[in-house]
Amino acid sequence: MKTKKVTVGSVIKWILVVLLLVIQVYPFVYVMISSFKSLDDFRKLPAYALPSSFYIGNYVTVFTKSHMLTYFKNSVIVLIGVLIPLLLIALMAGFALSKIKFRGKKFLLNYFLLGLMLPMQVALIPLFTIFNKLGLINTYAAIILPQIAFSLSYSIQLFYSFSKFFPEEILEAAIIDGCSPMGCFFRMVVPLSLNSVITVATMQAVFCWNEYINAYTFTRSTDMKTVTLGLNDYVGSMGLTDWGATFAAITVTVIPVFIFYFFSSKRMLAGMASGAVKG
Repeated sequence: MKTKKVTVGSVIKWILVVLLLVIQVYPFVYVMISSFKSLDDFRKLPAYALPSSFYIGNYVTVFTKSHMLTYFKNSVIVLIGVLIPLLLIALMAGFALSKIKFRGKKFLLNYFLLGLMLPMQVALIPLFTIFNKLGLINTYAAIILPQIAFSLSYSIQLFYSFSKFFPEEILEAAIIDGCSPMGCFFRMVVPLSLNSVITVATMQAVFCWNEYINAYTFTRSTDMKTVTLGLNDYVGSMGLTDWGATFAAITVTVIPVFIFYFFSSKRMLAGMASGAVKG
């Protein structure tokens, strides 16, 4: 049995890996630990110390003395409202650009590329003016529509890369058998592109869930706040912060993202690897 020789390079590599892991994991661990600290713990114990007892009062405060459930509902509605039309439009556009030959195809693809150069922040004031005149301020549409529009370019480019290497023989065989173009798309293209769909859905879902400035600009009432805006509830008018409740709110806010990514990461990595190899 051969023993693997330990080299200086491998030791340095593992040290860097462990160091990177600690840097990535420590902030979340710190937030979770701090969410179980009482007010006395924050006053008497060092910031890095463990709580003196398992105090769940911060979580009780989050769910009973704030509107966190309303914020979660709004975030879920916005997430679904963004993902469904975004994935449908981007997948159809990316597939059409990769498979259908028509005049101006290259120009249209480059036009979508230009969308990657325009950040959402530069359009906030014009959008606010337009939405205000249309009476859309403080509605779900004002939060959802800009996110769809500014996510389309990136999503279309990803689906274009994935769809470019979709086997055309499968589509030709389906058409010969009498399948309509839309039937081919929904019965064959979508199921076979599931990894790429989950890849784009996961990335955009994380962006959408953590989005702040768009929701802050176009909402006015508590009933329309999302979870990211809801974190401001624990900062008083004079800047006094309830750190225990704040850390508890952050914990319950990021847990859905971790759960979603945990269940979709395998297909997401498979989709990214497939696009990288084929692209």
